[in-house]
Amino acid sequence: MVLTEKEKKLLLKLLKREQMKKFALRQNRKDVKQLADKFEQNLRNQKVNETKPSKL
Repeated sequence: MVLTEKEKKLLLKLLKREQMKKFALRQNRKDVKQLADKFEQNLRNQKVNETKPSKL
């Protein structure tokens, strides 16, 4: 499944909200944090891998 950048940002926002819940299970919080970290890394990688056309 391929997600657009907008969809990834939305999912990341939802995951951050889920992390803040006080009554979440400890294992669930850990899984949510790992998934949020993965999305953040993916967004950073996208920015680094963008290529700009050269003037040649």
